[in-house]
Amino acid sequence: MTLLSLVLLLTSSIHAVEYDHAVEFSRYKTWSWQAGVPVPPEPVPDKRIREALARGLAARGLSEVDSDATLLVRYHAARSTRIDRLPFDSGSGAPPTGIRYVETGSLVIDLLDAASGKVVWRGHAAGVLRYGPKEITALIDAAVAELLAQFPPATESRP
Repeated sequence: MTLLSLVLLLTSSIHAVEYDHAVEFSRYKTWSWQAGVPVPPEPVPDKRIREALARGLAARGLSEVDSDATLLVRYHAARSTRIDRLPFDSGSGAPPTGIRYVETGSLVIDLLDAASGKVVWRGHAAGVLRYGPKEITALIDAAVAELLAQFPPATESRP
């Protein structure tokens, strides 16, 4: 498994966000990385994901701190292979078997309340992986930006 291929998810992608509707997100002012999360084996994509998250959270007014953060951040990334069946007579350059292996990937960003340890916001991006070293940073930035565009959630009217 390589993280490099995990985060290249823009074409045919799914982006979803869920959050705890009872949480007042305006109280979060600082963040830090959640301790104890395993370090991914691929240092370059890990660094790029972390940098994109740091930029995105800073753009939303949150300051990164070494201790006593109000919000903890972690992410998970994974990839898998699926088999697509193609029409036999598609004429689109399909392989003669009519089968194509497609690499897919997912990126999940969790934001946790530091006091309770509970996830208060989660963003998920998934889609077909695209390879190419020149596109990596742009694709990571785009996936993280699209998810964090929905953080903090819009204020709901409360009775």
